[in-house]
Amino acid sequence: MKPRFWICIFLAALLASCAHAGGSKPAYSFNAAVPEGWRTIATEEPMLFMTKEGGYKQFVLIRERPLSEPFQFTKKTMQSGMIPEEAAQIIINEILADPNIRNFSVTENIPARIESQSGFRLAFVYTDLDGYIFKTIYYGFIKDNTFYNIRYGATQEDYFQKDLKTFEGVLASFKLPAAK
Repeated sequence: MKPRFWICIFLAALLASCAHAGGSKPAYSFNAAVPEGWRTIATEEPMLFMTKEGGYKQFVLIRERPLSEPFQFTKKTMQSGMIPEEAAQIIINEILADPNIRNFSVTENIPARIESQSGFRLAFVYTDLDGYIFKTIYYGFIKDNTFYNIRYGATQEDYFQKDLKTFEGVLASFKLPAAK
């Protein structure tokens, strides 16, 4: 009887993991408009990833992450009540630790308001391992036990200026759920 029980548990876990891999999009709590002519790309993370002509040309990424979730490369976490300057420094350190990024340079690090929240705005340039040069604008803020970021990246020469107004429209459309 015991082996049958463990086989059933294994099969149930296998079926659950297959069902999860079936392409259902992860839940996120925010809302944002997808620009006309842009498409979303499904991810395994609680994020909204949008692009018009492909991620290596331009993208907008909006993500929420629990403060307790450590970042991939530095293993650092954010804390509730952390000031925006401290949160921005964690993001900078995480990007610096990413082995896929070269020639990273911060061009702007200033306070910002996002959906009435105190946060930060970073602008930076980097080269990826394929040699693409990206210019990025990165907004971030902490609300309750969640870190939100809204990021626009595009190849510096070709697409950045062309789609900057589109990104500003997405940023303006970003909304958090109403307080309960």
